[in-house]
Amino acid sequence: MKLALALALLQGMTAYAGEVHSNGYTVRFDERIEDARGDSHGDTVGRIRLVRTSDQALVWQENTPLRPGCGAVAAVTALDDRFVALCGHLGGRHYTQKIIFMQGNSPAMVSVDQYDAPSPVRMERDGSLAIDVLRRDRFPGELTGPHYFPTVYRLHRDDATFGFVPSFDGDAAGRYWQHYRATRQAAPAASVLPELLASLLAAQAGKQSICSELDTLAADLQQGRQYDAQGARTLMRTWLHKLPAIGYPAFDTQACPGRI
Repeated sequence: MKLALALALLQGMTAYAGEVHSNGYTVRFDERIEDARGDSHGDTVGRIRLVRTSDQALVWQENTPLRPGCGAVAAVTALDDRFVALCGHLGGRHYTQKIIFMQGNSPAMVSVDQYDAPSPVRMERDGSLAIDVLRRDRFPGELTGPHYFPTVYRLHRDDATFGFVPSFDGDAAGRYWQHYRATRQAAPAASVLPELLASLLAAQAGKQSICSELDTLAADLQQGRQYDAQGARTLMRTWLHKLPAIGYPAFDTQACPGRI
């Protein structure tokens, strides 16, 4: 009897996780115990609430399997007076960002899956929102991985569209270049070649030339004597031709004549 009473009380509890006030709204992302029947019954999950401050009217409520918080990324962050970012996880992995656009009487929400590598949403110089996503093993069965392929997503909003789309422009190129340099220092080229080449393809719109980096990668592949000069170039050429199939820009052969 005591156990049943304790469970009943526990199921009704909601633990505070995060709250912000912005643009006339209060946004909460709470942790709660799922009391509805189903696979999640008894699990710790989340609830998102959007309340209009002026009259305390509930404008939006959403129950989610996500638990609030993403490690160093807070559960709720006010990006400016229009956008609030909420970050949640599924059992310490599968991190997801939810962005609420609060303007007028019809708030909108969009989600971005960050998989196992959460990073904060940032406001760019032009006022747009951007987020970095590392997606693991995008060629199932073909990699000896794990390999984490980087993509910068930018929020696109107009009369017809509200969502994040991949960005490979000059502004995003710097982020890809940073990822390339960090990966380059973290592991031998042969073990992370696919994501190194993906970063270089994604950075082509930037000021840095990728031509010399391709030469350096080819030389590094030969150092372990696993590849000769022709084998190294063949392997790199194979990946440079495959990566556009998962959304990366095509290799600009005219910019680097004779390299590959």
